[in-house]
Amino acid sequence: MECLAQLEALCERLYNSLDSAERAHAESTLKCFSVNTDYISQCQYILDNASTPYALLLASSSLLKQVTEHRLPLQLRLDIRNYIINYLATRGPDLEPFVVGSLIQLFCRVTKFGWLDDDRFREAVNELINFLSQPTQHFAIGLKILNQLVSEMNQSTPGVPLSHHRKIACSFRDQSLLQIFRISLTSLCQLKDDVTSIDGSKLQELALSLSLRCLSFDFMGTSIDESTDELGTVQVSSSWRPVLEDPSTLQMFFDYYALNKAPFSKETFG
Repeated sequence: MECLAQLEALCERLYNSLDSAERAHAESTLKCFSVNTDYISQCQYILDNASTPYALLLASSSLLKQVTEHRLPLQLRLDIRNYIINYLATRGPDLEPFVVGSLIQLFCRVTKFGWLDDDRFREAVNELINFLSQPTQHFAIGLKILNQLVSEMNQSTPGVPLSHHRKIACSFRDQSLLQIFRISLTSLCQLKDDVTSIDGSKLQELALSLSLRCLSFDFMGTSIDESTDELGTVQVSSSWRPVLEDPSTLQMFFDYYALNKAPFSKETFG
């Protein structure tokens, strides 16, 4: 416990110290967690036992770098994925938002990198449905993960060949994106009448953001130039047509536009 307390103190200096030399010393001391794969188990120990959010952030961000920069064994990546989703389910509502955000990014990154390697990585969306059937805080975490997952799959990752990124993105598009879009619509319908509470408004914003991210996905595998007239054009496969042409879908977006004020209402029309 004494060593853990010392580590927590170093993390506090790393993220909060106004002394650049002190920050540099802390960064140098803690660098091993993000560059040496032998320290992956230590990151999990920190997540299980640390009491300060900055120590949790160090462990999460270190694991993210490990997953991104090293070709880790398949089983280890599966173990990290399963550990993080369970961690968010059990402890997520009690964590600081910046820790939750870091853990979500880690989960989505390891999911993306393993998407073509094992079917279990592609079970993520079905698992996240469990978050959406629970109280507000879990509901919000579930929507945040889905938002980040769509963004992660849509954006190229440094160090990943573009051709491999496109294979992952196309597989995700064909297997999961429509399901996620349907989830966003179901959530919007479920939340539509909750316009008075702060929590309800936040959930609405997350669900609407999720719809927009799905419709903004790079379906065709081309990066859209925002200076062109094609901005705002939605290019989806024919399997999306029944959902998009359903009058209730468009009516719900109009209802949200009427119920909410700018800039939130602007998102209803992308």
